[in-house]
Amino acid sequence: MNGGSIGGGCIPDTPGIDDYDVGKKRYGGGSTCGAAALRAHWTPGMTMRISWTLFPYPGWQAKILNLPGVVIDRKESDIIDQYDESYSTEIPLPLPPPPPSAGDDFGQVANITVHFLPCNQIFITYGTIEEGRNPVYWKLFAESQKLCTPRPSIKSMADYRKNKAKMDAIKAERAKIPQVILPRYIKQLELEGKLPVSSDKK
Repeated sequence: MNGGSIGGGCIPDTPGIDDYDVGKKRYGGGSTCGAAALRAHWTPGMTMRISWTLFPYPGWQAKILNLPGVVIDRKESDIIDQYDESYSTEIPLPLPPPPPSAGDDFGQVANITVHFLPCNQIFITYGTIEEGRNPVYWKLFAESQKLCTPRPSIKSMADYRKNKAKMDAIKAERAKIPQVILPRYIKQLELEGKLPVSSDKK
């Protein structure tokens, strides 16, 4: 993650972790920034605009040229930059609905956390006791991973040249993934009449 915005507040940059550790470690951030504005109580039709930028190959850096000062290879940097991904979507709140202990009062939740899953999906938790006791939330990463092709591990220009065709295909695939929230939650919200945005905006 390279920052973004949620409801007018900013998303801190999130350090990348080694490709082999993705899905095994749950941490990130390390900085704070402006908070999002949110009404005290949930009301029908409530939505939040979320935008974010992703650096999909955090271990891939342009080489430093043998020149005075710190001068990166601009040609390599431009190649790396073409794989940056930017997304923006409007999602309904609550998604999913807050657990019973919170009701419609956002003041009763410990925090509202937006989770960015592997294949452009977004999931929200509220820091309640019920969520802490429900292990299903930690299985969502694996559920999302099944919706797109895994990225190759890219750490050098040699890796890039070897995997360029696959990288280009994955970039095109990610751009066409229709949903930004897990499909089963879209269905759940539609059945409950809590989806204030049409399904074609997923």
